[in-house]
Amino acid sequence: MKRRDLLKAGILAGAAASLSARAQSAQANQPGILTRARNLIFFAYDGMGWEDYAIAQFYSRQVLGKPLALERFLASGVSGLQNTNSLTSFVTESSAAGNAWSTGVKTVNGGLAIHIDGRKLTPIFALAKQQGKAVGVVTTATVTHATPASFLVSNPDRNAEEEIAQQYLEFGAEVYLGGGQRFFDPAVRRDKRDMYAEFAAKGYGVVKTLGELRASNASKLLGVFSSSHVPYEADRRFQGVNVPSLADMTRAALPRLAAYSKGFVLQVEAARIDHANHLNDPAGSLWDILAADEALEVVMNFVDQNPDTLLIIGSDHACGAPALYGAGPSYRESSAGVLQLEAQKGTFEFMLARLGNNPTPDQVVEIFRTVKGVTLKPEQAQVVVDAITRRVFQPDGVRYGIQPANTLSWVMRQTNANKPDLPNIGWNSGQHTASPTIFGVYGRGIGAARIGLIDNTYNFTLMTRALGIRFQNPVMSEQEALEVLKSRAGAPTLHPEDVLA
Repeated sequence: MKRRDLLKAGILAGAAASLSARAQSAQANQPGILTRARNLIFFAYDGMGWEDYAIAQFYSRQVLGKPLALERFLASGVSGLQNTNSLTSFVTESSAAGNAWSTGVKTVNGGLAIHIDGRKLTPIFALAKQQGKAVGVVTTATVTHATPASFLVSNPDRNAEEEIAQQYLEFGAEVYLGGGQRFFDPAVRRDKRDMYAEFAAKGYGVVKTLGELRASNASKLLGVFSSSHVPYEADRRFQGVNVPSLADMTRAALPRLAAYSKGFVLQVEAARIDHANHLNDPAGSLWDILAADEALEVVMNFVDQNPDTLLIIGSDHACGAPALYGAGPSYRESSAGVLQLEAQKGTFEFMLARLGNNPTPDQVVEIFRTVKGVTLKPEQAQVVVDAITRRVFQPDGVRYGIQPANTLSWVMRQTNANKPDLPNIGWNSGQHTASPTIFGVYGRGIGAARIGLIDNTYNFTLMTRALGIRFQNPVMSEQEALEVLKSRAGAPTLHPEDVLA
């Protein structure tokens, strides 16, 4: 190589190193929060970005007549931003984001509390269990989904939810509440193993309905309330889908865990905000944020009454890049567009299940009218029919890859520039995005700590400090991970089978 080329290569390498250092600089920010706590609650907003918050904040004030509990949190706790990138990708998914929270180190997308070379990591709730603390997870996803699982167990494949259900039995948390009956039911599991019976044999009360949850007096609970994820809040509230809300499950978990003498750790996950943003569904996202807010109110009241409890909130990543954009002359019609969400009484998931695989344009028009409060033109209804029956997707099937739902959203877009005829909310994608997300801490003794911008791995530092744990998981460099990935170039990528990551 010529001297000039060597010099050029050196300059480029130096620039790359400098860029990498700057990109990782937020990890050096270690806010001085030294609070010790007997109990710890981690409240996860899956897939929620700041624009989601703004829409829910406005709607809650203007339509429901009250501020969000999250507003009170932000006003009285300490909060900031967190970077969300995983070890080898600036766009993360829920397992890698959960690993950063629960283990304090970056990992490659796809596995639970494990490095890509197979080295297992020890998640925070496993460390807390070693201290004798009770453990609980509450989620509106399948209870074996990535975010709760990343706090409990190690597995190279986040999709292996039947195996994760078995790992949960071995782990022995006191409370498991969420969806995912198909991973416990012997009639559905591939190995025909009866996980319900095995949990019951270990002293768990097994509940599958809201009524059973309310009636149970068991000190340990396995509650799975749907075959897959718990149905969206909008469908529960307006379409008569009879499942517990996130607040219902949280109310069931807290007194059981609080009864343990050495304290507890609990994760509460508002999972379906992410799913609604994948689908580009404004009512789905809005109402699951409002449902999360009801659960947050329950948790904050508990913390207020039990000052030995520390509450941490965070969003693992944003999703879809939704935007409430200005409408009308001088943006004076912007609020009117958001208020049209009041007419939406269900989700695209609910609608697609009822439309089936071969709907007619008339059926499409009728379900948009009754569920979304939207009158489609015949040509718009045909676009939906084509998306479902012929896989002709709008505006495209790449950036908007969660189909046919993204097409249903596309036909519902605003078309009047002067006055919104539909909600003035648009999505940039059906996928996760890279922006920093919310982070906050609430409880006694926090003081006026300065947060600023942190890395998501700081959550592990904060939790271990609060619980009096000294532990360091092994760190893997990005270059080491890329070498492993390169050696496995022909292997299938581990990505959620239902694409709601």
